[in-house]
Amino acid sequence: EAPPAAALPDVYVSGGYAVSTEAAYDQRSLDYAARKLQQLYDSYLTGNDGHIYLSVIPDKGSFVPAIEGYTPASAQETADALLAQMDFVRYVDIAPGLTLEDYYRTDPHWRQECLVPTAQTLAQAMDVPLTGDFQENAVDTPFFGSYTGKTEEPLTADTLRYLTGETLDACTVYDYETEAQESLYDLSAVDTKTPYDLYLQGSKSLLRIDSPLSATDKTLVVFRDSFGSSLIPLLAESYRTIYAVDIRYLPSQLLGRYLTFDGSEDVLFLYSVMVLQNSLTMK
Repeated sequence: EAPPAAALPDVYVSGGYAVSTEAAYDQRSLDYAARKLQQLYDSYLTGNDGHIYLSVIPDKGSFVPAIEGYTPASAQETADALLAQMDFVRYVDIAPGLTLEDYYRTDPHWRQECLVPTAQTLAQAMDVPLTGDFQENAVDTPFFGSYTGKTEEPLTADTLRYLTGETLDACTVYDYETEAQESLYDLSAVDTKTPYDLYLQGSKSLLRIDSPLSATDKTLVVFRDSFGSSLIPLLAESYRTIYAVDIRYLPSQLLGRYLTFDGSEDVLFLYSVMVLQNSLTMK
């Protein structure tokens, strides 16, 4: 009789990087995600044909050797499963431009200061300019991300960095939950239990970024998860208005109460492998 398989750890360490085991391939989850995105298209986006884009953010586990019994889904196979069911999106492949070093050691997320080439890849695909001429600012408080304390090995702290510049500094953010004007970055978050909330106010159902100095007067709607918090601010160089929509917190059928689509907007579905492979959070 075979010995029972060892239980997988929730988080393991490879080369100093903590990695989750939650991004395994799950066809049912991808089918559900495709249905949710199809519902968004059918309800709101049929007039936007030709400028609706999909990008899948790789899980950092795909950049380290897999542990026995676990294989993270790749961005490509995740995207292929969605594209087989969604004929209304153009795929923008950002995975080849990313490496393990573009992610934090102690957290699942990617590092904003490494994302300018990724933002430029997206901007080029959506036919808007993005020079990426930003200044890098470091936060003094060491960053211990959400995987801290979940591994047997100690982890080295990360450094949070955020990008600024004339265009980004001029941006304002409207939070539909609080009906308040906010900024792109919430520096008070670095001293909380969720320091990554520095970027774009953290987990919010619906935000509007107004960028008066943007290179175009176009509007972008991003359907996103928490990875978008650090990337979306960079696109404010390219778009006058950006809506950041998180259907994990705002049910899809309620979106029409807040946004009206006239067909002129660029639309980007920007999701991590981890959320797409655990898509029941999408409403």
